[in-house]
Amino acid sequence: STSSPLRIFAALGHQMIQRSTESTDCNGLYQDLTSIHELDISTARLNDFYTSPVSASSGKPKRKRVISSVQRQVANIRERKRMFSLNEAFDRLRRKVPTFAYEKRLSRIETLRLAIVYISFMTDILENN
Repeated sequence: STSSPLRIFAALGHQMIQRSTESTDCNGLYQDLTSIHELDISTARLNDFYTSPVSASSGKPKRKRVISSVQRQVANIRERKRMFSLNEAFDRLRRKVPTFAYEKRLSRIETLRLAIVYISFMTDILENN
């Protein structure tokens, strides 16, 4: 009989379970990560605008621009939204990769590393069939 890729992956020495039976939604995850990247770029531009480095010509520090409380609140809201979106994307990725039945919630780096190994494993299976 034909073994499922998940069973083959589990046969490597660990009993694995799949966290989710949902269909893979790579496009949604890609869109989330793209939005996060765009927010990072706009946040970097905002930071560049409101803080200035030391002047190269005079050697005197340039005066930092004062950020108003409204601007700070807007930046805080944007950062909370960005972090929520990032955490949501990681949760969705955690549900897609197989994990140990007894394992606690994976950290972000563990999730990424496991996803890399799992994708590599699945690629090998597809190439060998």
